[in-house]
Amino acid sequence: MRKICFVLIILSLFLSSVTYANPLQPGDSFPDIKLEGKLSAEHEKYLGLSGAGPWNIQDINADYIIIEVYSMYCPHCQKEAPAVNSFCNLLNKSEKCADVKFFGLAAGNSEFEVDFYRKKFSVEFPLFTDTDLDLHSDLGAPGTPHFFMLKKEGKKFKVILSHAGPFESAEKFLKAIKDKL
Repeated sequence: MRKICFVLIILSLFLSSVTYANPLQPGDSFPDIKLEGKLSAEHEKYLGLSGAGPWNIQDINADYIIIEVYSMYCPHCQKEAPAVNSFCNLLNKSEKCADVKFFGLAAGNSEFEVDFYRKKFSVEFPLFTDTDLDLHSDLGAPGTPHFFMLKKEGKKFKVILSHAGPFESAEKFLKAIKDKL
């Protein structure tokens, strides 16, 4: 009887999370989320930000933004971290992607956890915290990892790519990004 109850509880949790997740899709307006976290001076310069934060996403000086929603506790995110670092390096070296900025949003992770993840996986791009999952909820509660590509339209951003799960390779993902420019 206990096993049946346990299975029913797990099944109900799984089904409720699946029905709740509805990540933003291409064509959706991206919410003006508030970004918090410790950034180096180099990261602030990269994103065109100033001051101690928090910042709004509209404060980022870019025509296009790519966001990786990840979690330190996500095994897929950990496994993909080296490929994401490679993608970031390829992106920053691409002349065609000069107006594209990239950062990570740590769903449910504290500043301590973000620092741990950054050091463990040698992450060189900016990472923001989302300790209470408020931003994660605003984005439709995507699973992790999830990638959004945004295009600036006026003062707001619109979703032009919503990619669930790990990408196949850094090179192929960069090509997909270039095809959206």
